[in-house]
Amino acid sequence: MIQSNWHTHTYRCGHAKGTDEEYVLAAIQAGLTTLGFSDHAAYPEQVVGERMNINQLDDYIQSIRHLQEKYKDQIQIHLGIELECYKDQWDLLSYYRKNLDYCILGQHCLDYQRNESSYHLSRPDQLERYVDLIEYACQHHLADYIAHPDVCLWSYPRIDETVKHIAKRLADISIKYDTPLELNCGSGVKYGFHTYEDGDRYAYPTTAFFEEFAKKQCPIIIGLDVHDPKTFLTDVYLDRALDIVKELNLNIIENYPLQEKAKQNKALFY
Repeated sequence: MIQSNWHTHTYRCGHAKGTDEEYVLAAIQAGLTTLGFSDHAAYPEQVVGERMNINQLDDYIQSIRHLQEKYKDQIQIHLGIELECYKDQWDLLSYYRKNLDYCILGQHCLDYQRNESSYHLSRPDQLERYVDLIEYACQHHLADYIAHPDVCLWSYPRIDETVKHIAKRLADISIKYDTPLELNCGSGVKYGFHTYEDGDRYAYPTTAFFEEFAKKQCPIIIGLDVHDPKTFLTDVYLDRALDIVKELNLNIIENYPLQEKAKQNKALFY
């Protein structure tokens, strides 16, 4: 089990369960020293089952701040958010960037109107646009690491030249902006193998991506992507993700100083 996890959700997103305190207690039981809450960012329009309601935001902030103080002698707790790079929501994104402890970037859609979900991309131009948004976010120091960078391959039919190309682009972006990439241990491995045109594999992590990340020695952070407190008490999904990349010389950073990185990014954000 890892000692730090910055990718933790709450029941407010609509597809996680358990109270905020149950996550804290499970993390302590599992021996974690650092717990970062990063629930799905709220936006003006509610999407039931995908992200918290904007009316829940204050409760989220107050709850995590309370637990931060209550358990300060047992575990370090940080208040973050998992957001998308939506240019037409920049004022709200600026609020998250400036007021929360840290932000992670999980680009679940290519636009705020949700016309193109990152889980349903099938064309090369969509993959390029996906990376364009991540690059824009990094240029503006919006987030402190890139969550599940390979989520865009959930439905993409095959590992082709475009996949290899955007993997190289992501590696270059990570190095240029000193932004870690996540080895995600969530839905990609949780739901078993998917069938693609070129064979069966987990949706993500994807070997083709991490081969490029290894070549460039990009900083890698392991993210459990927790939606249930019990996840802290098992290594099943962590082991699956690690098995995918076991032959690669990845630059996995176990105790990445994310809080310090966030302070730097806040100062540079624009």
